[in-house]
Amino acid sequence: MELLNTITGFGGSMFQYIFGFISVLMVIVFVHEMGHFIVARWCNVRIEAFSVGFGRELLGYTDKKNTRWKLCLIPLGGYVKFWGDNGAASFADGDALKNMSVADREVCFQTKPLWKKSAVVVAGPIANFIFSIAIFTTFLMVYGQPFVLPKVDAVSDGGAAQIAGIQKNDIIIAYGNNDVDSFADLQKNVMFSANKTSTITVTRGDKILTLTITPKKFVFKDKFGDEQTIGRIGIVHQSSAEERTFKTLSLPSAVYSSVGEVGFIIKQSLIAIKDLVIGQGDVKQLGGPVKIAQYSGNLASEGILPLIRLAALLSIGIGLFNLFPIPMLDGGHLVFYFIESIIGRPLPPKYMEYAMRVGITLLLGFFIFVTVNDIGSIVQKLT
Repeated sequence: MELLNTITGFGGSMFQYIFGFISVLMVIVFVHEMGHFIVARWCNVRIEAFSVGFGRELLGYTDKKNTRWKLCLIPLGGYVKFWGDNGAASFADGDALKNMSVADREVCFQTKPLWKKSAVVVAGPIANFIFSIAIFTTFLMVYGQPFVLPKVDAVSDGGAAQIAGIQKNDIIIAYGNNDVDSFADLQKNVMFSANKTSTITVTRGDKILTLTITPKKFVFKDKFGDEQTIGRIGIVHQSSAEERTFKTLSLPSAVYSSVGEVGFIIKQSLIAIKDLVIGQGDVKQLGGPVKIAQYSGNLASEGILPLIRLAALLSIGIGLFNLFPIPMLDGGHLVFYFIESIIGRPLPPKYMEYAMRVGITLLLGFFIFVTVNDIGSIVQKLT
């Protein structure tokens, strides 16, 4: 019982835990598969099924174009099944292709030009990114973004800022290659840069100075009790309520800012993945289904807006993950199409089958790893 309370804790009921997780995941899956669906229709591909979830069908209907729309029992993904596919993974059904009529071949996904197949495949991740941009844009237009002038009121003794030579009343205008307009911009850049040396540009009176700084690693527990690692430079800004304002943005400005935010998150995610691969990252920062469910459930108890923002962040992650060059993922299909464009023909079925098995093994191994990692994090809270 104590383990269950830890998983769903911080005021979240089991219903919130389940509802938050499933609702967020289903929306993201629907958006992803809708990207594939829309571009496939544009490319005149016949679609047999659009499914949110796997396994036994719970409910569904068949539209006028004979596409079966369905909600299935296991809400951990989804798929769009095209005419001529052998299963939900969009690999060719060789026997079916041989026996197809001319009319059927015209609407078959597997007979389309490589550029059309690639467009259909990449449309899923792009739909995830667009979905996140739309959410961020709406938030910026309706609620605005916090703005506090990045002025230094004090520096911590022995902190990275003091070591770099930053002084009281300096105004920070850039971090690395990124402009800094507010304290939020500075925090966003610093938090992902623990122990990574960069430049920081400040104005001091009428001078502009570029200094070298290395944020120090800071480990803390978030409100869910999970250990997080960020960078800190040790500056203090004593802002008053009058200094803190929220600036709503016009549609063009909000879209521009949101695209930049999504790009920044993708960039930092890739850097984090690189650090994990070369052994410099912390595997405890990885979140699997248990941790996502915990976050979703707890945020559901705080209201719809935090849950929507989580959906935007997860949508970016799922879109990026699907672009990894792993068989069974969209990125794996793109690799196959790239090879096909070079050798002038599809890979032999037996090689595709081997690749698919490797992909399934990798994905299953990753799923088990992050799930065990999540459970280990929960057990650590109990000890």
